[in-house]
Amino acid sequence: MDIKSIMVHVDDGSTCAVRIDVALRVADRFRGALTGVYLVATPEVTPTVAALLPSDTVAQRIAATGDAQERAEATFRDAARGRIGAIEWRAPAGVAVEGAVRNARFADLAIIGQPQADSNTFGFEQRLAESVLLQSGTPVLYVPYTGDLSSLGMRILVAWDGGRESARAIRDALPFLEGASQVMIASYPRNGEVADALALAQPHLDAYLGHHGVCAVFRRHLGDDLEVGQRLLSQAADFGSDLLVMGGFAHSRAREWVLGGVTRTMLESMTLPVLMSR
Repeated sequence: MDIKSIMVHVDDGSTCAVRIDVALRVADRFRGALTGVYLVATPEVTPTVAALLPSDTVAQRIAATGDAQERAEATFRDAARGRIGAIEWRAPAGVAVEGAVRNARFADLAIIGQPQADSNTFGFEQRLAESVLLQSGTPVLYVPYTGDLSSLGMRILVAWDGGRESARAIRDALPFLEGASQVMIASYPRNGEVADALALAQPHLDAYLGHHGVCAVFRRHLGDDLEVGQRLLSQAADFGSDLLVMGGFAHSRAREWVLGGVTRTMLESMTLPVLMSR
């Protein structure tokens, strides 16, 4: 899969400039078009709401919303000027999370910020990050709100358990893997039986990657499912990884899809960019 259409979430947050920079670097690397999509937690002033508020309050809210959007668009366009030519700006109306999912469905890659726990919009950021992964069908590159982002995709750690989600993540990450200087495939089987199955499958994955010019080293570590997220982050630090690739796992609870434990741990504690697919 070529990465030719990239969406980046733009907002009013302090970490947005870093996210835009990462998106521009990805777009430049793959010669792709970049769309900035303005999505914030501020509710629209609908006619129903406006009818309940003083007219000057309505005017002030509309003006403030418009000013914030104009500043965000200027930041996006200024950052892109001279770096890539193919950019687009969108500010979809309606529910922001739904707008994020709709726009992600028409991109090869969605770039979203890690939800920041101490942010006053954390709940919105969390819903957006989860919804794009679970509902769009598009791979998501999550950008951490802190950490060293001087390089991206040169030393890649891939989490592999032999299942559907990790297989999808590897395929979606092939453009990054093909350009990496080093790739490590890490597995954390729960028991010896799973470890044996992964060992039997390893030559097939190795051959598949080889067809794409990717030479990888494999590491298997017996471990507890509950520790996998933290162990992945530890492995990434030891390897000096600047990108983690993994499947995004979820399970159904009362008719609603919710994130699995490892996926949630990663969104909460990530220290490097993480590309997830589901």
